[in-house]
Amino acid sequence: MNETWEVLIFIGMILFIAAFLGLFIWASRRVNKRDNRSPQQMEELLQLVESRGWSHIAWAPGQGDRYCGGDPLPMKGVNIPLRDYIVGEFRGRAISCFEHNSRDMNADGPDSVRYSTVFVVTMPTSVPRMVIKRPQALDKVNARAAAVFGGGKVMELGDPAFDEEFRVIADDEEFTRGVLNASLAHFLMSDARAKDEPLRFQGNILLTWHRGRLRAEHIDQKLNYLCDVLDHLPNQAQYLV
Repeated sequence: MNETWEVLIFIGMILFIAAFLGLFIWASRRVNKRDNRSPQQMEELLQLVESRGWSHIAWAPGQGDRYCGGDPLPMKGVNIPLRDYIVGEFRGRAISCFEHNSRDMNADGPDSVRYSTVFVVTMPTSVPRMVIKRPQALDKVNARAAAVFGGGKVMELGDPAFDEEFRVIADDEEFTRGVLNASLAHFLMSDARAKDEPLRFQGNILLTWHRGRLRAEHIDQKLNYLCDVLDHLPNQAQYLV
């Protein structure tokens, strides 16, 4: 009798896991379906680009290579294509924004496409790679794996409040402490946008990203945030590299 109950419990667990996975996949596909842009939203995007004097390329193979280095693009890549690649100027800085699309590993078909939108501001000088984002459970594991490909390491500033709110993954600890032990750390702690906007400094670019399609109403918000972050970099940051 005990063996029968064990078999039934085991079968029940398998059915529960299968049902849970099925529900998760169904929900993911539903989200992807809802995330399609309408023709009106696409027209609004193109109108904004035209009104700003920016350029727009619907499909740009190879343009994603310079933005590789971590989420949402690969650490390294060759001939990475971008969709809706927009280039222009904003608040006196060169900017770009675009979509990067990928597929979930365990799904197939058109509903499995994952959309990520990236916003980029160019800096006047090159800096070591540094990522600042909300903490996640696997950050340290992922950072150790990424370090094999030059992905940096997780570090703490020693400020309990900041270290609890943000995860910092950096290539150069001296540069990172020089940048974050100044007004930038205070800005990130005090600005509500920082909690939802991951940052990646890399070379001469600063970028942020989110899941979803590129829409006109997001562009000014994201680019203003990136420019505000750069305005809070310490003046001596350019001498730390």
